[in-house]
Amino acid sequence: MDELDEAIVELLEVDGRLTHREIADRVGLSRSAAAARIQRLIASGQVVIRGAVHPAVLGRPVAAHVSVAVDGPARPVATELARRDDVPFLSLTSGPQGLVAELRSTTARDVDRAVSEVRALPGVSGIDTLTYVEVMRDVIGPVGDVRTDIDDTDRALLAALQQDGRASYVELAERVGLSAAGARRRVVRLLEEHVVRIGAVVRHSGQDRQSAMGFGLRLAGAHDDVVAALTAMPAVIFVARTLGRFDVLATVRAFSSAQLVEVLDTVRALPGVRTLDSWSHLDVVKESYASGLAVSP
Repeated sequence: MDELDEAIVELLEVDGRLTHREIADRVGLSRSAAAARIQRLIASGQVVIRGAVHPAVLGRPVAAHVSVAVDGPARPVATELARRDDVPFLSLTSGPQGLVAELRSTTARDVDRAVSEVRALPGVSGIDTLTYVEVMRDVIGPVGDVRTDIDDTDRALLAALQQDGRASYVELAERVGLSAAGARRRVVRLLEEHVVRIGAVVRHSGQDRQSAMGFGLRLAGAHDDVVAALTAMPAVIFVARTLGRFDVLATVRAFSSAQLVEVLDTVRALPGVRTLDSWSHLDVVKESYASGLAVSP
């Protein structure tokens, strides 16, 4: 991706349903040129635009971050973990742990059971688990409190948006048996109520210009000021308060090593930050927040 592609992706991460005209106006291109770039990015498979449904709506409100140490190659362990439905994110990483994964399930007991199953996998020599207290920022999915009493038409719309976040309202209407205006009203309501978030997901292969780095913070006092500062940084794409060896977990994305260093130094300088541990995401094996939504017959 070049700089214009990166600018377009950043806009689509915020709102995956921006029109070609809106994107063109913001990045200084013609409508046709913007449309061609968007089509190329999506056709390449490097960028996917889809609806990410709030985990609570999917019945998986409890989440944990799992760092996995391996005895031998990490990729076979990652291949096995990627088959699990309760693992939406999985990455091969640098550092003492060979990979990190996110677990999402219904209850804390379910997460505990999943951690035990991961610990028993061949090649796994150790696990370090962080329990999410609250996700404060996520460029992929919706965060915060959400209502879960949606009907079957909502579920059908959410399932369609998981497959294609840029589907037209006419296409969505045909899928769920509404008028285009009715589909639009429903989608807008689901977005406003944070049931779903529609945005671009960049598939990192380790060969593109973007780099992602995770880091954990141990704090000297309350978390509020540090979390507020992190969520205000454009390069920080994920922030969660956690219980475990870290008080705050975050992910930063950058287009150069120099930018990563600058962000990490800025974080280290925040009042209240005692220590910072970081790891590079070398290869994102799985980043799938799509899930089956049961619709009554």
